[in-house]
Amino acid sequence: MRTNSWQPAALWTFVILTFSWTWGLLWVGATFTLQPAWLGTALLIVTGFGPSIAAFCVVWIFEGSAALRQWLRGCLTWNWPAQWYGLAFFGPPAAMLIALGSHAVLGGTVAPSAAKGQIGLALLQSALTMFVGGPLGEEFGWRGYALPRLATRFGWRWASLIVGAIWGLWHLPLFFIPGMAQTHMPMALFMASSVALSVVMARMSVNTRFSVLPAMVFHWSINTWSAFLPIIPNGGSVRPYVLVMSLLFVISIIVFLNSGPNISNGNLQK
Repeated sequence: MRTNSWQPAALWTFVILTFSWTWGLLWVGATFTLQPAWLGTALLIVTGFGPSIAAFCVVWIFEGSAALRQWLRGCLTWNWPAQWYGLAFFGPPAAMLIALGSHAVLGGTVAPSAAKGQIGLALLQSALTMFVGGPLGEEFGWRGYALPRLATRFGWRWASLIVGAIWGLWHLPLFFIPGMAQTHMPMALFMASSVALSVVMARMSVNTRFSVLPAMVFHWSINTWSAFLPIIPNGGSVRPYVLVMSLLFVISIIVFLNSGPNISNGNLQK
């Protein structure tokens, strides 16, 4: 079983490396004209791997190669009850459909799906999203490294709030890059939703002994279904986005008020 010892220096190093990698590379992309054009796209993709790269580096530097292998095995433990994978996969589209249905009942018009007429391309993009759209590049860092170590010191609830706040702040530059989804979202609502999502994902992680796989599926499902279901404002009505975020906040409060497993000396106890 993994132990997630409280090491403030290691955690600060993780945060500094994560932000330095992502924000530093985004600054390079914004400052210099990269040629050929695909190089800029590749750079943007690589920026998203900051949290996971930082986690691998910090575990190796502070705990050694043996601990790195043990940590990676724990992160990739997969044999958990199917309910967690089902919740991770079906939860986001269910919330989005409820929000869109409520929007329609309130008299709103549901915009056509961005994937309409190009389903094949959308399916390919959704498959790639696991690798280049956030889950693989982020979850080893946020839920695999930072959450369990903060939970050892503060408990999973406060750890989820801390990780969520840092996670939201990490996305900040994307609001100023043309073409990014965040440019269409209310910034304050996005930041708050990062904390709410972090609470839900933390509970998944705690109940699967900090395996990153349910969190990766959940993260992938959010990004994928957002491409099929017209939730992101994208110049249209912001109400579906507000409704799905409101539902998320209610769910996160319920999850937060439920204690879940205890964490003692870096281990989980039922």
